[in-house]
Amino acid sequence: MLPPTARDLPQGGRLAALLLVVLAWVPGGAPACPALCTCYVSPPTVSCQANNFSSVPAGLPPGARRLFLQNNVIRALRAGTFGPSTVTLWLYSNNISSIQPGTFRHLPALEELDLGDNPHLRVLAPDTFHGLRRLQALHLYRCQLASLPSGIFRGLHSLQYLYLQENGLLYLQDDLFADLANLSHLFLHGNRVRALSEGVFRGLPSLDRLLLHANRLVAVHRRAFRGLSRLTILYLFNNSLAALPGDPLAALPALQFLRLNANPWACDCRARPLWAWFRRTRVSSSPVPCASPPHRRGTDLRHLRPQDFDACPEEDEDEEEEEEEQEEKDEGGGGAVAVVGTPGRALGRPGTLPAAPPSAFYRDGLPPHDLRGSQPRPPPPSRDSRGPPEDEVPLAAAPRLAPALLPLLALLLPNL
Repeated sequence: MLPPTARDLPQGGRLAALLLVVLAWVPGGAPACPALCTCYVSPPTVSCQANNFSSVPAGLPPGARRLFLQNNVIRALRAGTFGPSTVTLWLYSNNISSIQPGTFRHLPALEELDLGDNPHLRVLAPDTFHGLRRLQALHLYRCQLASLPSGIFRGLHSLQYLYLQENGLLYLQDDLFADLANLSHLFLHGNRVRALSEGVFRGLPSLDRLLLHANRLVAVHRRAFRGLSRLTILYLFNNSLAALPGDPLAALPALQFLRLNANPWACDCRARPLWAWFRRTRVSSSPVPCASPPHRRGTDLRHLRPQDFDACPEEDEDEEEEEEEQEEKDEGGGGAVAVVGTPGRALGRPGTLPAAPPSAFYRDGLPPHDLRGSQPRPPPPSRDSRGPPEDEVPLAAAPRLAPALLPLLALLLPNL
């Protein structure tokens, strides 16, 4: 029964009194939201972007699955800041210059980490991303990275999208990506890489798209693309390539789209391997304009005639032996990992991906910051953008009743 003071109230007054009791219980049942941030219940989300934060705000709900902290002035990341439930973490467009060891070590659920557009993040420790076994997308574009330590991607078996474009990378060492058996998209354009070595792309059997344009490439090893049997898109335009010795493109049986323009192609005897490759393939290609010799300047290399190479010496005969050696390695296993399914939600094991549609943030099959230039991704829900989606309600508008209050309501409601 209601206390006498409430029983004597009219029915409307009794209801108001009851609601006050309910509201008094609510704050203890919902996690606090950091000041200047907006929080959502389902999925648990904290949106703190564009608030001029110089550090990650304190008091992040430990159960938050999505953390949006982009477009602030955060300078450093420290261990223990983010909870183990975090699945999506956006930190792009900040002033991050240092990441304390262990910052991401205890985030077993993390699937997307965006550290892009942090121009002061020039150095990464070798173990920065160790332990992120479920990570599917890693964004490190526009960070002024001059090099990447060996082993930095070790153990990232679920990674499918790696964005390294528009940094200052000078070289890529052998086996840098060797653990990324499920990687499908690798973006390296807009760096300063001068050469591709024999083992630079070793361990990438699932790679579908490789963007290397707008670098300073002058040399590609004849076996640089070995093992990329699923590659369909290769961009090498806007480099300093005069020739591709040894026909490295012969190792790409699935190639569909190729761009080689804006290179100083030498259309003399050095062009014969590439010209011969074009004659036996049906790859969709950009024009390949000759830069030399003078009498062939502007001619498309693909349109040269067999008699243009009559004066050229015979090619080396060792390529066939190398092909046989590689085939023997492949027949013996060669350490290759079979990949089943299509890119989707990773299981954290190399070579096993279930068929699933790509995440919604890869619109039209092209990731953000791809060839179409810098494109702002759809903003996360915030008070400054489009408001909460239909399936997300701010915590302030959707209080949760404490479980201990439900028996009280069951006793009180019949007396109203």
